[in-house]
Amino acid sequence: MKSRHHPAHNAATALLMLAFSALPGHAQRPAPAASTVPLTDLLTLAKPYPNLISVIRLQLLASGKKKEAIACKSSGIPGTWPSLSGRPVAPYVCPIGERTLTVTAEPTYYDANGYKLKSSDPALATKATRFSESKLKWTWK
Repeated sequence: MKSRHHPAHNAATALLMLAFSALPGHAQRPAPAASTVPLTDLLTLAKPYPNLISVIRLQLLASGKKKEAIACKSSGIPGTWPSLSGRPVAPYVCPIGERTLTVTAEPTYYDANGYKLKSSDPALATKATRFSESKLKWTWK
């Protein structure tokens, strides 16, 4: 049996989707803008995570690749963020040999005076001048 949706149902769904996208924390998240990150930069970010560094080194050895030869893909911060436009941001996807590493992180944004900004701030994109990433998590495929 085919499902038929009433036009009012479709309009209500569209309205809910629009309202959801305007909630704090959703409108402020950077939209993907492709960026490339050298694996060496990711290793610098991963310094507080010795287990991550170890598994990357093991995969490099297994694949016969050098860290300088690996380029990771990343979401980049879009042009609507004046001070951070184009900067790479997690997730990072790194093909190393026959396996692919994906690293996610939690961003924290700061204003020009070094104060931490709330992710719910409607002006987050215009106020943020730098950011850091923490709470790295990784998976292999």
